[in-house]
Amino acid sequence: MTDGLTLRLKYLCGRYWRLLVPVLVLLSAIAFAGAAAGVTSDAQPQQTTVETDSMTVETTLSTEATVTGNTTLYEQNDTLTNLPVYLRSATPEVRLIAVTTTPPDRTVSVTQQIVLRLSATRNGEVFWRDSRVLAADSTNVTNGSTQTTATLDVQQLARERLAEVRAETGNVGTVRVEVETIAVYQTDAYSGRTSAATPVRVTERAYELETPQRDQQTNVTTEQQTAAGGAGGAGPLSVSNGPALRDLGAGLGGFVALGLAALVWLTSRRIGDFDTFRQRYERVRYAEWISRGSVPATGRHARVPVETLVDLVDIAIDSEKRVIYDVSKGVYAVVDENLMYEFRENNDGDMNEFGFVPITEPTESGSTEKTSSDDGAETAAAADSWFDADTEPPDHDSDASPDDGS
Repeated sequence: MTDGLTLRLKYLCGRYWRLLVPVLVLLSAIAFAGAAAGVTSDAQPQQTTVETDSMTVETTLSTEATVTGNTTLYEQNDTLTNLPVYLRSATPEVRLIAVTTTPPDRTVSVTQQIVLRLSATRNGEVFWRDSRVLAADSTNVTNGSTQTTATLDVQQLARERLAEVRAETGNVGTVRVEVETIAVYQTDAYSGRTSAATPVRVTERAYELETPQRDQQTNVTTEQQTAAGGAGGAGPLSVSNGPALRDLGAGLGGFVALGLAALVWLTSRRIGDFDTFRQRYERVRYAEWISRGSVPATGRHARVPVETLVDLVDIAIDSEKRVIYDVSKGVYAVVDENLMYEFRENNDGDMNEFGFVPITEPTESGSTEKTSSDDGAETAAAADSWFDADTEPPDHDSDASPDDGS
């Protein structure tokens, strides 16, 4: 930390300690209270939800067709599986396969069926529907899966039932065909339902299905368990416990705030007379704007008193002048044409800007100002106690150049 920054911090402590100390003490009290409350709450038993068992049931609907018609695209008796489109002339029938899988470690009662649904809609609303079960079976599944198969004669469906419905509805609505498989399962602990469906679009030459289709249902058993020492179960002081780290951080923050409050208070006590310290602080801070010299007699200039050295430095900056420090008179002045702005030291006019006894110089009346060596030693010691080697005393030669004062 630089000397200038150290001096600045001392100045802030001395000026604002009456505000900083209570605020820091209050912050430390809040931090300690938060840490104590967190430790107390974390130590209480926490109720957590624990999964003790689960069962997943999945139903899949797929299709396959055997080539039985005349075609040059496929070999006879080839099996086509889950194609996006089947040719009616090559595969007039399609097999619908529903498979439901269950956990192999338990017995599950499954009722499964494959249903053909027809409906007529207009503007998205159904005004007629019909359904027919193509296949259904019930079984107790012990090996993890059950399968149900149904055969749909698409050629017959298109020529008969579908043609009849389209003829009756005409342009009134749109006829839709859908195949759905539904599985209802049950165990001692769980029950549920899965379903998978695909639309069937029948054209003059082909029919389309979107397979495979899947649906899954998971059943879970949970219970409430008590975890001692918070949700982490490792106690409030565990380093892996988030709330514990939060409480530890709050406690450390409280100690830091309390330590800063003590430091600010001790610094302010060490400063003592703040007005004297402030004057010396301003001398060091604005040393680059101050030069030693002789202030002219006030009879030749209109004298304008200034309350503080800071105000005088501002005047010098605004008028592009320098502040002249007359060691013999203890006067700081800015001369601007016929005006002389000056600041006079009230309580320590027998010291120069760094707290040392000035060199004996003749006054305007011809008398000589004398300062004992004992007083100079005491003053120098006081200066050292104020700044703790933050600054170095300048050359005391009154004829030194202006740069020597900075």
